[in-house]
Amino acid sequence: MSWYVVYVWAGREREVAEALKARLAEEGLSEALEQVVVPPEKIIEVVFSPEKHVSRRFYSGYILVKVQGEGALEVLRSVKGVVGIMGDGKPRPLSEEEAQKLLSQIAVEEIKPKPRYQFMPGDRVRIIEGPFANFHGVVDEVKPDKGKVRVLVSIFGRETPVEIEFTHVQKI
Repeated sequence: MSWYVVYVWAGREREVAEALKARLAEEGLSEALEQVVVPPEKIIEVVFSPEKHVSRRFYSGYILVKVQGEGALEVLRSVKGVVGIMGDGKPRPLSEEEAQKLLSQIAVEEIKPKPRYQFMPGDRVRIIEGPFANFHGVVDEVKPDKGKVRVLVSIFGRETPVEIEFTHVQKI
C-alpha cells in the first residue's frame, strides 16, 4: 500500500472521498483502499479582536489516499471530482517520510486559532482587556509562537513588563 496525493475539486474534498469509497466498493476493490484522509476544512486566524475571524482552507483541493494496485488507481482517476494524481505523467507515491509528515500536520482534530499581528518593538499600545485594561504602554517584545506581546506599562511611576495576548492589545 502506498500514499498518493490526489487533486480534487476545491471545496468538495469530502464529497469526492465518499464517492471514491463507493466506487471502489462497486468495482470490488474495496480491499485495495486502506485509508482516505481529507484535510481539515479551516484554519482560523484571529485578527486583533475576538469578534473578527478570518477563515481559509487547509490544503484546499487535495486529499491523501492509501491504495494498492493499478486497478485502484484507474478507478480513482475515473471518480467524478478527481482532477489528477500527483506525479510526472504517472502517479508517484509519497515516501513514507513524506506521508507521515503530511499526516502529522493534518491529523490535528482541532486547529487552534493563529493570531495575525502587526506589532513591532517600540509600538505604543493600549490594553483593551484583562486586569491591565485601559493602561497604555510600549511593546518591548513580540512572541508570535505564544500569541503574546511583552508590554512595558507604567505602574506607580515604574515601567513594568506585562505579557498580554495579541487580542487584548490595540495599537494607538
